[in-house]
Amino acid sequence: MSMRTNLGILIRFWSLAGDNRRMFKISFVLMFFTLATELARPYVLEAALSHITQGRIDDLQDAAYVFLALILVDYVTRGGFGYAFSMALLKSINLIRGKVFDHVIHMKMAFFDRRPVGSLLTRTINDCEALAETLRAGAATIILDFLTVIGIFFVMCTLDLELSLAMILAAPVIWLCVRWCAKALRNKFLDVRKALAESNGYMTEGIMGVEILQLFQREEGSASQFSNINRKYCRATIHSNFYDALLYAFIDGIAACVTALILGVALNIRFDPQAVVGQVGTLIVYIRMIEKIFIPIREFSGKYATIQQGIAAIERILDLLDTPARIEQGEGRLSGDRLTIEFNRVGFRYSHDGPRVLDEISFKVRPGQSLALVGETGSGKSTIGKLLTRAYDGYEGDILVDGREIRGLNYHSLRANIAMVHQDVELFPGTLRDNITMFDPSISEEAIMNAIRMVKAEHMVAQLPDGLDFNVHESGTNLSTGQVQLIVFARALAHDVPIVLMDEATASVDSVTEAWIQEAIAQILKVKTTIIVAHRLSTIAAADHILVLKNGKITEQGNHEQLVSIENGYYSNLIRASRLQHGTAHGVVL
Repeated sequence: MSMRTNLGILIRFWSLAGDNRRMFKISFVLMFFTLATELARPYVLEAALSHITQGRIDDLQDAAYVFLALILVDYVTRGGFGYAFSMALLKSINLIRGKVFDHVIHMKMAFFDRRPVGSLLTRTINDCEALAETLRAGAATIILDFLTVIGIFFVMCTLDLELSLAMILAAPVIWLCVRWCAKALRNKFLDVRKALAESNGYMTEGIMGVEILQLFQREEGSASQFSNINRKYCRATIHSNFYDALLYAFIDGIAACVTALILGVALNIRFDPQAVVGQVGTLIVYIRMIEKIFIPIREFSGKYATIQQGIAAIERILDLLDTPARIEQGEGRLSGDRLTIEFNRVGFRYSHDGPRVLDEISFKVRPGQSLALVGETGSGKSTIGKLLTRAYDGYEGDILVDGREIRGLNYHSLRANIAMVHQDVELFPGTLRDNITMFDPSISEEAIMNAIRMVKAEHMVAQLPDGLDFNVHESGTNLSTGQVQLIVFARALAHDVPIVLMDEATASVDSVTEAWIQEAIAQILKVKTTIIVAHRLSTIAAADHILVLKNGKITEQGNHEQLVSIENGYYSNLIRASRLQHGTAHGVVL
């Protein structure tokens, strides 16, 4: 993680505030009015005390009116400043939270491979919330406190310059103390945010995999490991609180020493006891100013600690926003409904030092043709689809769609022409209609019903309460596995696209339902370019061309009849073994 200066971070935050900068400027104007009324009051008070000592009681009324007016103006401007600043801050945080989410969902899949889901949740939710709370609690007044200290010191200089200059002796001590504690606080708060991200990440993954944990009786071990992670977070929090308290105590101690110095030594030397009556106004106001100048300094220490926590949060957010893992956009766009796919000597690794997942892969799928990919787990079948959709970049060779390299295409245009059906599907909270259209209002009711009829899901939809308005729970937990698979298949067909990728698309449906799907989509696949990753022979055998992959390389290719005829070939041996095991060719699982 890069270490930026506090000023640099705040400048970057200002750049992310967008249109809310206008409201920040209004709050700053109100802040200066508040400061002006705060600094004008000592002069009015001194004048009033002078009137009393000089016996001019009649003039007190005017001073009282002025003092009351200053208090009322301060009340209005201080309240307006707090409201305007808080509103601008909260709107800016919402804007930043949206930018973080937008940035994350546009990242390459390799980015998610290196980061736990819980850690990303911490940055998009917890860190943004921590930034809002800490800046709202501290930043809304810390600037005003800082300017108030300067202004009060200026007033003290006008009252008695020599005594005020004597107070400067404490400035280096205060500065060194604040700087040392602030640096330690920032590091400790960064440790707190890291530990919190680790804790949230482990908890999220544990909850998502709770069924597996219980199945393998790992509840106690998982809870023990979480306790260790949680203790790390607790220690980091305790250390940050220690430095926070230490900073506050230092400032409070220095304030007491300076006050004792001024009152016990300087005042006894400077003020003539014979003339003290004439100087009583100045004396009282000056003592009041000594008390007041250390109030914001003391509060500044606590608010500065709060600011450090917010800066630690925004630094993590900025590191995420600065991560250059977004998909690089091209300018080309696809058009037409008959697209050709071509891989030309494509090689790929998931990491720079990882094994080659694909090695010199070349094939061509013309419009209306279907290509089936067969091979052992880890042979690279699914990776081909991931590269085609640009879920991953960094491949060698060329991947062409409609004769154009996909790196030169606008990836929204590319993905708008590809429908993908996975074995591990994902449904979202919303209606059945929403999950089929993926919340796209441009898809008509007719297109939805046509897709449902194509996958023979009318009966399933009719049985659900409210039909298309049936409320789907998160991840489709209130539906069966087969129902979820049919919905996702209908989703792919409702989006009328020329390319269809099926990665184990029929693995979760029974043979009867699969037969319905195969029959229903046979006609539409004649005009679509299709790539199929499947284990069922009934799905593979109908493909126009079949590639057999092993260790990322093509070892056999041809249609079903050609590959079966290869003596001792991987494909023919696989089918022979499956037929012996299952006793039929139609439902064979490869």
